[in-house]
Amino acid sequence: MNRSFRETRSGRAALILACAAPALLYLGFLLATLPAVPFHPDEATYIFMSRDLDRILEQGPLAVCWHADGGSDPLQVERERDCPLTRYAIGWARRLAGSSATEANWNWRLDWEQNLALGAVPSQELLFHARIPEALLLFLSVLLMARIGFRLGGWTGAVAAAALIGLNSQVLLHARRAMSESGLLFGMILVVAVLLEPRRRAGSFLRGLGRPLLAGAALAIAVSAKHSGLLMAPVAAAAMFCVDAPSNRGKTLWRGIARNAVMILAFCVLFLAANPVYWCDPLGTLSAVVAERQRLMAEQVDALRAASWMAVLDSPVHRLLAPYYEWFVAPPAFWDIPKYAVHTAAAENAYMAQPLHTLTASWAGGLLTTVLAFAGLIWAAVRALRRKADPPEWIAMVWLLSVFFGIVAGVPILWQRYYLPLIPAGAALSAAAIGALVDKIRKR
Repeated sequence: MNRSFRETRSGRAALILACAAPALLYLGFLLATLPAVPFHPDEATYIFMSRDLDRILEQGPLAVCWHADGGSDPLQVERERDCPLTRYAIGWARRLAGSSATEANWNWRLDWEQNLALGAVPSQELLFHARIPEALLLFLSVLLMARIGFRLGGWTGAVAAAALIGLNSQVLLHARRAMSESGLLFGMILVVAVLLEPRRRAGSFLRGLGRPLLAGAALAIAVSAKHSGLLMAPVAAAAMFCVDAPSNRGKTLWRGIARNAVMILAFCVLFLAANPVYWCDPLGTLSAVVAERQRLMAEQVDALRAASWMAVLDSPVHRLLAPYYEWFVAPPAFWDIPKYAVHTAAAENAYMAQPLHTLTASWAGGLLTTVLAFAGLIWAAVRALRRKADPPEWIAMVWLLSVFFGIVAGVPILWQRYYLPLIPAGAALSAAAIGALVDKIRKR
């Protein structure tokens, strides 16, 4: 008995070491190469807006509340444009490091030297501190993707899912900048990780209320990072009907509705708690946010049309093809509009000289990613048509479809950051297909 216990403990220790060693190496790589990530002017805006955390700590949450007569306040306009999770993370990071926010917000109408003179360009030290939370969120996202891959394809799926997102060239670039992409990916992946937790380990509380509460909280985190986190709402809503569902269809329907109600309540409570900008006038704030997002999108379309008319998607066919281009073909996009490309070119060349930054940016890496993604799609479709797909597989399929059609419907421009949520969704299906293939080979 004692020998058996020692062998079990030794086996667990070896397993923990086998998982922890590559995880720590990956974290070290993320942080060590963080200063090499080329600067994007939007990072300056997030660092500047991180002063909202200082205001909340000093004056209380109502200090950032939205007011109908505050339209002339540039800070209020920025609060309407973006969600606050990244600002809070950057604010805490620089406060712990003893740094202050930039003196001015980035002004796209001015040139680089003028922004530098205004104090809008962050120092290298401040930029590094601001990026640390994003790198940590990316690290956690990769760990969660490994968990999702394990649920879909065993240990092989876990390794495949973690590698497909953790070494993706676009993810490594965009998710390590002091911007909202890392928080968005973390929130979206967290939603699916919660939904895929095995029910055999769940007690009655988790089956009844715990899972909807956790799913609502995860969805609130995703939306608090970026508005496009709402693309996960259909995924979470559908999962409430297929996770732990009883065999009786009537009970399945009513329990699914009840779980969705609990999830929506949890989402609203946590989202409002994390977004004090809504506290004074929730409906007025929501209306202003929608209007400002529409105005900003129109401004982006006009700017891209002037810079490169091919980047504007004027037809449904172009919108359907755009995800394929941005996902598999386009190299990492260091900038969206080449206004400051001359100032960032040297950093971009040095960044691309690092082999681990370009694994999926090469033709071989892009081809491999394409093959794996389509293999996952075909595998999932065949499983669904044969009615062999289990709930985790259905959730993964709904995840990809919700993100894909949401982007096609809502993104009229070739702006690579907006297509980033496709990568983890596709990685999940790819990992499932790889796991199934390896399992079949082992059995034979």
